[in-house]
Order: sequence, then structure tokens, then C-alpha cells
Amino acid sequence: MLIDQLGEEGAKAGLDRSFHSAKELRSTAVELKATIPPKAMRKDIVASIIAKVNQRIEKTQEELLAMSVNDLLEYFEYVRPSKAELLSVLGELDFHPGSEAQKSLYKYAARQIAETGMFKRVASNT
Repeated sequence: MLIDQLGEEGAKAGLDRSFHSAKELRSTAVELKATIPPKAMRKDIVASIIAKVNQRIEKTQEELLAMSVNDLLEYFEYVRPSKAELLSVLGELDFHPGSEAQKSLYKYAARQIAETGMFKRVASNT
């Protein structure tokens, strides 16, 4: 509920500044089966809890591997996973997006930003 109301960063900040001790937060993380290193700092424990709670991909790795490209695209569009969650899934499969994948993301972002700027410039000249 915190994530829905405050967003991921707001929920992290709220939980980090909460009255819960680091020990209590660690216990919560363990109950959620969140991955945390043994000597994790409070903010890292909070980040792990929020990432686990905000996890949107509910299918197992085997279920994902059984899906076609189109089915995966539809599923991703439906659940709207974060970039970090997608990168985590790829990492579990030992895929590490290289520079070409980053270039595609950069090209998309550059195109969208440039087009938005162009529309703003045209609108301001009218």
C-alpha cells in the first residue's frame, strides 16, 4: 500500500525512517524471502524489502521460458515490471544486456525527448 501511495522511492524513504529497528527490518526481509547480504546496511535491507514487495513478475523462470516472444511482450505490458526487475530476470538467466541494448534504450529515449521538445517548440510559436 505504501508503494501505491508514495511510489517506490517514497516507500523506501518512509520505511528507512520508520521506528522499526534494523533487526526487525531484516526479519521482515527474511520472511519475504528477499535476498540480503549478511552485513547489509539498513537502507539496503529496506531496498530489498521494497524490491521484493514491488515485484510484478509472478511467473517462474520455467513459465517464462515456455512463453513465446509475443506472449512475453503481452505479459510484460500487462504487469509492467521495472527495468531493475527485468534486468534481474535476465541476470538469473545469465544474460547481461550489452552496449547494443543500451544503445536501443538511448535511441528510444532520445527520439521521444526530441519529439516532445519539437512539439513544445511548435506549440509555443502559435
